Amino acid sequence: MEGNNKELNPNAMAAEQTAALFSQLRRRKVPVAEIETDIEAGAPTNAAGRLNLLTYTAWMLKEAGRGE
Repeated sequence: MEGNNKELNPNAMAAEQTAALFSQLRRRKVPVAEIETDIEAGAPTNAAGRLNLLTYTAWMLKEAGRGE
């Protein structure tokens, strides 16, 4: 992520880091609020409230299969 020289740890990412990474990958702005909403909805985090990228992605896929 340009201008951000903090090293990313895919095992413990802050909501801001996750939103920035997903924004680059999806080529559209992913608001931090979207990630925070997922956390409030039950996305798994560690004790510090950080996301494991693989676990979070699996959670999103499972949630997408539930429908609305």
